[in-house]
Amino acid sequence: MTSRPGPGIPEALQYRGSGGPARAQVRRRPSKPSLNPHNVPHQDCIDPTLEDQRRSAEETLTRSRGLALAKGKQAALEGIQTAPGDQIRPPPRGKPQLFFSNITTNGPDQLLQSPHGQPATVGTNWPVPPRPGASMPGHGSQLRRIMPGGTGVKGEPAVKFPSPDAPAAAILFPGGKTADLFPWTGNNPEDTLSETLVKGGISNKPQIMNETNTARPSLWSNLKNKSGLGTLSTLFVAVLEKRQSSGRLATANTFKPPPRLTLRDSTREAWLHDLANPTVSLRRLSRTIPHGITGKVLLEQCLNKNIPRDRAMWLAKCVGINEMRSHKRKGQAGTITWVRGWTSAVEQFLDSIVATIGQPEWKPRITYALQFATELYQQHLLEVDHFLDWLLKNLEACPTERLFLWLLLISVYWSGLTCCRRRGKRLGETLLAHAERLYQIDQDPVSPVVELLENIIIKLISNCPACFLLPKSWDRHVLVLRRLAEKRHHPQIIHAIETLDRRNKRLLRSSGSVPTGAHDSARHVVCLLDSVDYVAGVNIETLALQCMEHIPEPRHLISLALKWASSLHREGSHRIYLVTRLIRKWNQIGTDVDEAILVHLQSVASTGQTDPRYLFRIIAELVRSKTFSVGRYLQWLIATGAINKSRELSTAEAWPLRLITEIPLTGLSEQIQNLRATLLHGTAYSTELEDQQIDDAQSFIQRRIPDLFDESEYVDLSVEVNFASISSTVRLELGIWIRLLVQANVQLVDRVPTKDSSIEEPGQVCTISPQSFHAVRSYLEDFDDLSILADVLGLATFSLDPNVLTAVADTLHYHHKAFAAIGAFKPLFQRLAMRYAAVRTVRFPERELLVALTDVARTARADEQLMLMLAYDLNRCEQKNSLAACSPASDNMDTTMDTDDEIERILSSGTSMDQQVMMRVFTKVVMRLEEQLGSGSIQSDSLGSWFYRLRSFDEKAFEKLLFEWLSSLLNAHRGKLMLAALPPLVVSGCLTLHQFLEVSRRCISERRASNEDGLLRMSAEVLNALLPSEQLGRFCQPQDAYRFRLEQQRLCQDPEGRILLVIHDTFEASARQLPPALATQVNNLLSSNRLRSVVRHLAVSNTQLVSKALDIGAHPTSEIMNARIKSLLDGLLDPTDQLGLARKTLEQQVDLVVNTANDLGLPFCQLEIRQIFAMSEGSAETISAAFLEAIKAAVEKNVSPWSDLVAGLDADLTSKIREHAEREILKASAFLSSPSTLELENLNGANESLLEKFLTVMDLTASGTPGDGQYPFFAAVAERLKGLAEILGRPSDFTNALAGKSLPAIAQLSPWLHALLRLVAVQDSTAANKANSQHQAALLLSLRSLFSHPAFRSYPAMAEYIFDIAVVLSDAASDEVRAHLYRLETMKPSEDSRCAYIFGTAPPLDGWLALSKPVAPALNQQPTSSQPVQSQQQGLAQSSHYQNQQNQPPNPTPMQRSLSQHHQQQQMQAQAQAQARMYPQYPQHPQQPPNKLPPQFQRMASNPGQSPQQSQLQQMQQMQQMQGLAQQRASQPSPVQMQRQASMSSASGSQNSNSTPGSQGRPGAPPARQEKPEMRTLPFALRRWEILPESGGMASANETAISLTLFGARKV
Repeated sequence: MTSRPGPGIPEALQYRGSGGPARAQVRRRPSKPSLNPHNVPHQDCIDPTLEDQRRSAEETLTRSRGLALAKGKQAALEGIQTAPGDQIRPPPRGKPQLFFSNITTNGPDQLLQSPHGQPATVGTNWPVPPRPGASMPGHGSQLRRIMPGGTGVKGEPAVKFPSPDAPAAAILFPGGKTADLFPWTGNNPEDTLSETLVKGGISNKPQIMNETNTARPSLWSNLKNKSGLGTLSTLFVAVLEKRQSSGRLATANTFKPPPRLTLRDSTREAWLHDLANPTVSLRRLSRTIPHGITGKVLLEQCLNKNIPRDRAMWLAKCVGINEMRSHKRKGQAGTITWVRGWTSAVEQFLDSIVATIGQPEWKPRITYALQFATELYQQHLLEVDHFLDWLLKNLEACPTERLFLWLLLISVYWSGLTCCRRRGKRLGETLLAHAERLYQIDQDPVSPVVELLENIIIKLISNCPACFLLPKSWDRHVLVLRRLAEKRHHPQIIHAIETLDRRNKRLLRSSGSVPTGAHDSARHVVCLLDSVDYVAGVNIETLALQCMEHIPEPRHLISLALKWASSLHREGSHRIYLVTRLIRKWNQIGTDVDEAILVHLQSVASTGQTDPRYLFRIIAELVRSKTFSVGRYLQWLIATGAINKSRELSTAEAWPLRLITEIPLTGLSEQIQNLRATLLHGTAYSTELEDQQIDDAQSFIQRRIPDLFDESEYVDLSVEVNFASISSTVRLELGIWIRLLVQANVQLVDRVPTKDSSIEEPGQVCTISPQSFHAVRSYLEDFDDLSILADVLGLATFSLDPNVLTAVADTLHYHHKAFAAIGAFKPLFQRLAMRYAAVRTVRFPERELLVALTDVARTARADEQLMLMLAYDLNRCEQKNSLAACSPASDNMDTTMDTDDEIERILSSGTSMDQQVMMRVFTKVVMRLEEQLGSGSIQSDSLGSWFYRLRSFDEKAFEKLLFEWLSSLLNAHRGKLMLAALPPLVVSGCLTLHQFLEVSRRCISERRASNEDGLLRMSAEVLNALLPSEQLGRFCQPQDAYRFRLEQQRLCQDPEGRILLVIHDTFEASARQLPPALATQVNNLLSSNRLRSVVRHLAVSNTQLVSKALDIGAHPTSEIMNARIKSLLDGLLDPTDQLGLARKTLEQQVDLVVNTANDLGLPFCQLEIRQIFAMSEGSAETISAAFLEAIKAAVEKNVSPWSDLVAGLDADLTSKIREHAEREILKASAFLSSPSTLELENLNGANESLLEKFLTVMDLTASGTPGDGQYPFFAAVAERLKGLAEILGRPSDFTNALAGKSLPAIAQLSPWLHALLRLVAVQDSTAANKANSQHQAALLLSLRSLFSHPAFRSYPAMAEYIFDIAVVLSDAASDEVRAHLYRLETMKPSEDSRCAYIFGTAPPLDGWLALSKPVAPALNQQPTSSQPVQSQQQGLAQSSHYQNQQNQPPNPTPMQRSLSQHHQQQQMQAQAQAQARMYPQYPQHPQQPPNKLPPQFQRMASNPGQSPQQSQLQQMQQMQQMQGLAQQRASQPSPVQMQRQASMSSASGSQNSNSTPGSQGRPGAPPARQEKPEMRTLPFALRRWEILPESGGMASANETAISLTLFGARKV
């Protein structure tokens, strides 16, 4: 046997031993180069005996004439030439070129060569055929190149001359025979042409003169009788027996690896170059292999020397055999370590080659390296798991530029990567991640990389869709697959992706997703209304359509919108105007608004969850816009008689009467006003009193704002009007009247400045004063009439007074949500910005205006040009304040500063000030503030400017001084002075509330660390200063108070929730017994509406933030703090105290909270439930049971969003609830643990409905953290699944299942099976990892027995679901569990590819091979023929541990070692029986020699001296003899029947032999028949490292490298 030529080596350079020029067909090459200096003709031999004879002759010739041999070989090499189309092999590195040619080729002008190498003369006559023996071995230049793979590579077509070519020389075969019948000598009969020869030709077949018919008549007579079939089968069985016996090895293995020897570097290089030369025989190279070539060095040498791959594989195997034999003395671990090191060397080699991509000649190098590594993998010479994991690791980390290469490798190793879940899941995730990245960077859609990646993904989806069972990350991966489906748009691809989506969503639903219910639509609408972005602008049309998509029914939609706007669980008057605009929009599309509002009013009359003021105010706005018909409503009142039911307006049932007292009168006709007055006559509400209140209020306002009425002096009335007690109708009428007053102060002037300083044009100017504007704004805010306030702001923007414009900017910023809901925010801001641009052309704007405009512009997200303009003006203002005299302020400072003028003079007298002077001035300003505060009111408006100007001297020194002073105020508990100082400091920009918050928290921390008293008082004072308040007007100027309240609102509505830290500090400080006066003050603050409004707003936007900041649901040490937090939450959930939570027990509170939960109060219900569980330390189980009972009742009634209530709880709480639900499910399904006593007819349907409720609770709480796993969850589920399998395996059901019929048991047990599967699916991976290994294995085995059960053949969807659950669960299984499952799986005779995929094991590579061994005889018998087989088996067992080490399971673990020895013996016996069933053996015939056929079945071969023509009579006699023998065998039982009968009568035969031991010696007894020995089949491990193309030394019959008959072994 010879090696194939190496890659890139031309055929002409491969020195042939013999033979003429190459023929058209492919022929075998010689196994050894020719050494024939004297042109001695010899044959191209493939016979080993002739090869040995030729080698001995050549060795003799070489010893006698060594020098002449060398010269003759060089002369032969010089005559080698290449064909024009052959590729030239690149010269090897590190050694001079050996193969060259002195003969040049000239393409078409090249002369034809004769077989002897001389030019052939071209003539007109036909050429004479070459004489035999003319094919000499020295003409390698005419041999054609044969590329690897066995196919010839066609060269360039040569130009043919008109004359025909000379025929090629004949090929010599062993024995000197040619391809023809006889060599052409001229003396044979075929050489003499005659008429008979020309017509009939030459034939060497024997002439049978009397053959006139076929053999059918002679054979048919013997086959058509009754024994014909038996005769034919007996003949075939005999042939098979002979085939089996001839293929058995009877001797031990004698293989010896080629030895290794340490050589010099030059000798080693020469040896490697000889290895790269295909003409050098491996037999000669195997005598000595250089030592030190191993690992990565071996691979690099093969690459650099361009060694042919088959010869490189030979070298790798030789080195590996020697290395493993040297490691053999170290034990199994040593062999595994070497194979893993060899695999790592191959990986490092490939990494280094891949890194050279882009360098010169990288393509052939990487092609060689990848093909070499692939061949190593295919011949199983690598550690498969390690190599495939390395491949996946490189695929995950590869850049886009090299993705194509790794995708090609994925295609090569496809079967290994997709055969198990562990690697298949990783492959699927990696491919989808690369696809997502390529789609994001918008690669070219026709890119080959993208196309190849998509093809591989489609192939994986088609062949192994289980690799894409990724429920945890499916939401991200499904987008990639959907885009792939859109690009390809093939029905099968779309269907496959939809199927995957369904399977993953089915698993995902069991992993915590909330099921759809009746409250989903309402919840979506509430979320839409809560998440409106008022800064970006309210697109009322889009919002109205989105709401209608979720709730198409108009009544339900309008009712929900009114509930949201009037709910006590929401904050802000902006809801009124947003819902008003939505109802107007719905009215435009044809919705009956009047009827929907009336229906809603009737439904919410008795509930305490809404504020009727907001509801009536919405109706009032609808009346203003002519959307709600007052006349129609009055008619409804008259028709229904609702006005007579209650005459008291304060009751909830009097809403029909109260509504007509909440609507505006302006715009109503006189008839409707008269009808309204008539209906109200006789009630507690008087229309005459209403008119009187309007007149009194107008008169009072007229005297408070004299500027709007051209009155010169201010008159204070002794009796003030209480605006809080007047009706909404009076408020609305007063608002309209005030707007008319402001509008009357807008005048049209001739010259108004514009933003272009050179242009002045006529325009409107508002002459309202700042004091009047502050009063108007205060009245309208008290009336809560922001729509009228928006109109007033629009009129005030025409003012040229910077103070008025500043107040307009602050007002617009403070109510930006309401104005955005009205739709006036953007227009008002644009008008204000235009007026600012016009004012700055006349005079420089004031700093207060610039600061206010900057803040509102930042909120409105104004354009960059306006922001740059404001920043520029602010910078100019800072520079203007720094310009003053040259001397420092201390030079002009007097000893005293008693008046405001002195302070003003000091601050304006210099540009610098040292710290001592700054401290003196700061102290004087603070003293002036204290004096004004002591007088009862702050009259000076210069405090803010003084602080700001003082800060401009030295900012750092001022901040240090200010922070120290604030800390002293906090420590001294001077809260009133701090409240008076904060507004001017914050408004002037000297201090921000965030800085004050930091200073106060630092003081609180210091006070807490020192354990001093006053911590609570300090926290309460800080919290009181930060919460928005309406009582700041008496501590500071109105403009400062309004600006400071705006900053307070911004701090309290900060998404980060910093105000919650102060609230938590106050709660923590109040967790002790307090003095009565302080306790009253703290309780009033903690239960005030100011605090609740802040917490309510933050809880709606971010419930988790509030829960974490206030430690809601935690377990604090103080019960007082628990009680205070509970009181706060009770006030948030039930502001009107209608539920009375404080007067009920915790169990009653849980039930009440669950039953009264709705979409609007859901965040507060969640917080309440958390706090209740935190307060139930001693009764946690009782509270959990009460909560579950409430959830079950809510599920039955379907009246509350219980699903969101459960899903929004803390992780610890949801874990407890889930464990409780799991225990209930396991308790309800306990009957499955005893399947023998179960009657399917007695199953209760009520338990199934209860089961579904618990499953829903479990699904919703599945996202929580896993429990501690104290109860045996996995063991209980495995036991019940096992019981299900036993129920389905009952005899009657099993028979129906095999017949493919539907089983009633599956229909009845399906809910319970589905419940158990969902119970497994919701378990987190962490819980599965923490489970016991035995429990994991038991559960996987139970699932395996279910999805492979024959009963589910009629239910493929259920079997698929069980398989999916098992796949996902196997992700958390350890290697120990997989090994145990592998051992248990080998005991089963049937194989299922799904089991191999889940367990991660593949069938053994040599599973189809087996050794046949006779059963050991009795003790008194000596084994004879079985000894060679036993010796061979022992030899195989010693060396087979490294042959299939990549396919063997891991080392035994404690769980596997716990199995008893009896169980192991049962496994071996079951495995042997399974293999015997799979591959039945035929009985053997030990009485016949293994290498000879029985004489009656040997073919009659003709003697050499016999005539070619044989008579027909002789043939017929032989055939009749064979048929007679066949009939004789047919009368006897066949060997197969004997083997079957032997196994059936072994027991009875042994009893008879024991009872009659001397029966064989009785005279007259029939002779005993020799029984055939019973054969046993054992696994056979193939020595893959020892399968070499050639080996050194003398070959023997059982040397693996030579005797390849093992590959012809029959499957057993």
